Amino acid sequence: MARPGTARRPPPLDRHVLYERAVQSPDTELGLLTRLLARAGQPARRLREDFSGTALLSACWVEGGPDRAAVAVDLDPAVHRWAARHRLPALGAAARRLELVQADVRHAPRGPFDAILALNFSYQVFRERAELGAYLAAARRALVPGGLFMLDLFGGWLSLQEATERRRIGGGVTYVWEHDACDAITHRIRCAIHFELPGGRRLRRAFTYDWRLWSLPELRDLMAEAGFDRIEVQWDVEPPGVEPRYLPRRHAANQGAWLAYLVGRRPGLSAR
Repeated sequence: MARPGTARRPPPLDRHVLYERAVQSPDTELGLLTRLLARAGQPARRLREDFSGTALLSACWVEGGPDRAAVAVDLDPAVHRWAARHRLPALGAAARRLELVQADVRHAPRGPFDAILALNFSYQVFRERAELGAYLAAARRALVPGGLFMLDLFGGWLSLQEATERRRIGGGVTYVWEHDACDAITHRIRCAIHFELPGGRRLRRAFTYDWRLWSLPELRDLMAEAGFDRIEVQWDVEPPGVEPRYLPRRHAANQGAWLAYLVGRRPGLSAR
C-alpha cells in the first residue's frame, strides 16, 4: 500500500507533508486492519476514515483495488482543500472512489462500512465521557454487522509528564513532539508538533492539540457500552527500536511509553 504521489506536488517542507512523513504509517495501519478483517471473514471494501486530515489512509485504501471505496471525514475544511488539490489528482480513476466529507464525526455518513478508523489519537478531542460514548455508538451503527472499528492510543508513565521528544525524519528535518501541559486529575494534555528545518529554521507549533488522555481500560469499557463486542488490544510485541509487530494481548507489562490499537466489532453475522 504505497504512499500515493501527488500530481500537484506541495512544497517538500509543507507542514502536511512533514506530518505524514513523521506520524503516519499507512502500511502498518492498513496492513493490520486488512489482516483483522480477513481473520474475521469480513470484506475489505468500504472504509470510513474519521479525523482524516489529508486523507492519506483513504487514498492508500482505494489504491488497494478497484472494489475498494473510502469516505474521509474531517471537521476542518482546510485539510480537505489540501487533499483535493494535492492528493486526489494523483489517484486518477480511483479518486472517484474516495469521498471527502466535512462533518463532525458524530454525524458522519452512516455507510454501512466494513471498517471505520479513528487514528492519530484525534478522538481525544472529546474530553467528556458522554461525548466520546456518543461518537463510538454512532460509529458502531455505521458498520455492517461484523464490521470493525479501530482506534490507536498511547500511554505509559511518561505520557502525563511534560516532555519533548525529537526524531530525525530525513531531508535535514527533525520532528519535535512536545507535551507542554499535563493535568494529573483531569488527564487534560496540551501538545504541539514542531519541525526543525534545514538551515536552522523552525516551524513552531505546526499542529497543536488540546486533548483528554483516555486510558486503555476506559476506552475498552466505553466501546463495550457503545455496543461493540470482541474488543481486542493489539499490542506491539517487539522490543524498542525494532519494527513494530502487533498481536492480540490481554495483559502487558507497563512501559514508559507505548502505542497500541484497540479494535471492536459490531455484533452480528458477516456481511457475506
